[in-house]
Amino acid sequence: MKEIRLCDDTEVKRISKLCIDNNLGIEIQGFYNPKLMNTLECEKLLNEHKEILKDFKLSKSMHAPFWDLNLGSKNEDIKEVTMKTFNYAYKIAKELGCKEIVVHNGFTPNTSFYSGWVKNACLFWEEFFKDKDDSITMMIENQCEEDSELIKMEIESFNDPRLKVCLDIGHAHANSNMKVEEWIKTLKDKIGYVHLHDNHSKVEGRPSYLNDEHLGLKMGNIDLEKVFSLLEEYSPEAIWAIECKLEYIEDSINVLKSLGYIK
Repeated sequence: MKEIRLCDDTEVKRISKLCIDNNLGIEIQGFYNPKLMNTLECEKLLNEHKEILKDFKLSKSMHAPFWDLNLGSKNEDIKEVTMKTFNYAYKIAKELGCKEIVVHNGFTPNTSFYSGWVKNACLFWEEFFKDKDDSITMMIENQCEEDSELIKMEIESFNDPRLKVCLDIGHAHANSNMKVEEWIKTLKDKIGYVHLHDNHSKVEGRPSYLNDEHLGLKMGNIDLEKVFSLLEEYSPEAIWAIECKLEYIEDSINVLKSLGYIK
């Protein structure tokens, strides 16, 4: 049976119960805000998570902060902040027993040649992993990337099993010039994790930042059954995580149940 998780959208108590009820893992998102880093509020939140999840026996992953970061930047100060942020996320993930951390590249389309950016990114990952074991896999999530090539080059160039792709099908549908199906066909088994949510892609007259609607499954126009079939064919080991707005999460669970992915 496919390994599936629910993204908690910072509501760990509510969603962990839903996970237990449906025998699903959880993606912890309560530490996404970089303002929490190294604060008393962070320590309090960490202790709250430990208490809520103390009897949680299902799989866990975590989403790292992602605002204003760029791991392939030529600016050493930006890379330093990105490194501090990822190390912070790694520490939290270790304490919570997470096996994966979802991160963003922070790449801005049309600002850098792919080859130079990827070279810098590989230097970043080399430094990041030099004192890390293999207990956590870093999953690079596409956000604003216009196609799959940059992430593909990054994964292939670094070539380490601790670094894989988190394919966000909603971001690919809303923000890229490549169909979700092509992302899957080009990235194949480099995909270790998938964010599932729906949207209507690019709508004429609507600002592009509103395209990423995070609707429930089958509430937009992604051909989900085709996407799921291709994921099973090209990325069979990938973990799936429902990342829609919480008001749609139970309906999305039911969609996966109706398709046989959740018992």
